[in-house]
Amino acid sequence: MKRIWIPLILLFSVSTLMLLYQWDRAEAGSEKVSKLQDLEISMTVKENQLHFAYTYEQVKAGIYTLEIPEKATEIVCSQKESPCRITNQKNPEMILEMEGEVFVDYTMPMPENEVINDWMIKLKKDDRVMHSTFSLTIQDFDEVKDPWLVPSKKQSDIQMENLHYYKFPSINEPLPMARKGEASLWHVGNSIVTYEAGTELAASVKQEIQNFLEGMGPVLIQLDQSVTKVSSNHMKVEGRDIEELQAEYVVDHLRKVTAEANPWELKVVKNIFTRNNSLMASEVAASLTKDELMMWKERLLQAENIKDLGVYLDEALSTVFGAETSFFRNYEAPTEDNLYFVESRHVFNHGQLVSDRIVHYHGSPYLALPDLSRVLNYKLTEIEKSKVYLLEVPGKEYRFYVDQPTFIVNNESFGMGQKVLVMVEDSPFINWHDLQELVDINLTTGSDFEQKK
Repeated sequence: MKRIWIPLILLFSVSTLMLLYQWDRAEAGSEKVSKLQDLEISMTVKENQLHFAYTYEQVKAGIYTLEIPEKATEIVCSQKESPCRITNQKNPEMILEMEGEVFVDYTMPMPENEVINDWMIKLKKDDRVMHSTFSLTIQDFDEVKDPWLVPSKKQSDIQMENLHYYKFPSINEPLPMARKGEASLWHVGNSIVTYEAGTELAASVKQEIQNFLEGMGPVLIQLDQSVTKVSSNHMKVEGRDIEELQAEYVVDHLRKVTAEANPWELKVVKNIFTRNNSLMASEVAASLTKDELMMWKERLLQAENIKDLGVYLDEALSTVFGAETSFFRNYEAPTEDNLYFVESRHVFNHGQLVSDRIVHYHGSPYLALPDLSRVLNYKLTEIEKSKVYLLEVPGKEYRFYVDQPTFIVNNESFGMGQKVLVMVEDSPFINWHDLQELVDINLTTGSDFEQKK
């Protein structure tokens, strides 16, 4: 079989050169020819096989490492005027004796799902990739009527009786390639969205996809799939659940840049962006506005080389909110820790310093009740540790219940607030606004206090 395949490759290569010459001349007649790339790649599809041919314009003599796709075989290199050798096929090195133009060829089987992701080789010298941009041509002899989808701007799309030819200039990453099949298409810039034929995309789904793609490079998104899977530029979506897609995209990025193996925090992050009502996810959702949540997502997608994911998540939350938190670092299931932010800020009552920090919880400011009672000469009694507290002020006493909106006044009537009392680091904190309504004090900060909305 190999003896038959090699002559066929040579025949296709000669035919391809002739066709490319004719097409390039035709393209030059209608518009200015763009500057040649330093790397040209062609993929020829025939008899369910993929043949790739790389042309490197100028490579210096030396020994180079080739990072190859998992299923690449029959890797060969050549030069016009000098020998070029590949040392082995599994972990190939390329040896060049002279500087000049270099040709590298290999073959791959057509993937069963006809989506090609892992296809590009990388030529490396001293762990440095030699070329960052390339032009790509596709020549399909098998399925002329079934077009190829590549999320990039096409320079040429020429269909002949037995051949479909495409050319894509100036690509800077190995984009996914797929046949259209029976799916319907929606083009969003250079990105491509496929979905079940005979159906329509709702306006809300289109808006979600456009928001998701904002600021991203070209992507192939396949909707109406059985599962959701993502990579940097190819995404399958179960049904049309774009919320799930966004969550998977963030988690996939964090997994790639985190040194830890499968950290537990990834599940929490996914729950947050899919609005899962798990304890930790609910805490984050209750503490950040929609805009802050989107800002947090953007920071997570900018992450690189994370040593401790919990530390990074807390630092990103702190930056977005503008105050410090150790939510992920301190959490130990199944304890019901609250997400709160600590702001170093002086709080005064008629000019008297009563606290040097404000805790923000679920969008509301809280102050340390022991500090307040001590400075203002109120009597604070712990009735039941971390659950019930009695505060005695001139003329009144209040019985507060942790994490409850109700409280008792003078053992005879009920009052209603927000969560009046919460526990922070084993100490009770009282809601700023509820406190001012219950007790005759006037709390201010060094600058005018602005409640976070």
